[in-house]
Amino acid sequence: MRLLRTNIRSHSYLLIIALIGPLLAGCSIFGPSGDSHAADSAGGTNYLRIDPLRIGDSIRVDFSGTPAPIASVGPTDIKNNGTVSFEYIGDVQAAGLTPGELEKAIQAKYVPEYYTHLNVTVTPTARYFYVEGEVNGGGGGRVMYSGPITVTGAIAAAGGFTPFGDRKRVKLIRVNATKAITVNCNKAIEDSKLDLPVYPGDKIVVNRRLW
Repeated sequence: MRLLRTNIRSHSYLLIIALIGPLLAGCSIFGPSGDSHAADSAGGTNYLRIDPLRIGDSIRVDFSGTPAPIASVGPTDIKNNGTVSFEYIGDVQAAGLTPGELEKAIQAKYVPEYYTHLNVTVTPTARYFYVEGEVNGGGGGRVMYSGPITVTGAIAAAGGFTPFGDRKRVKLIRVNATKAITVNCNKAIEDSKLDLPVYPGDKIVVNRRLW
């Protein structure tokens, strides 16, 4: 009888583990902090889909679901006024919208006035971040975002520090942020946790050191 109770208890433990195991595994999809950027940084592509488009970004727009094929638009840059031009409907505001939001905006312009049904797909083809100040190569400029990158990597991609660059007080300015983040690149090289990620549209400013 004791052996029977022991076997029942063992099988009960195994059943509980089998039931709650997948739930516990699912809790860690986005990392300890629950930040979706942690998952996006693994490939970069997801972040490009959810990040708002900006002036100068390049996109491709494809159409489907109509009786006759419609030519794709692009790759084309978002103009300085934040728009992209299309046949029949003219300029459509793109800057500030995610690719998904832009898809809906374009579709609303075409349907039902020009088409009864239309599928729109917006694909970012080139996104950029910006590096300014004391970096080699003429003071930096626009750098293509091709996937996950950190502050030190972004500066290296822009040409690296000049001998006069202040490595201890690099400014990272997020899009729409009210304050800049200060990054000590000397410490970031030693501790990767201090080497913050850079996303499309971010600006990095390397000031001239005072001594």
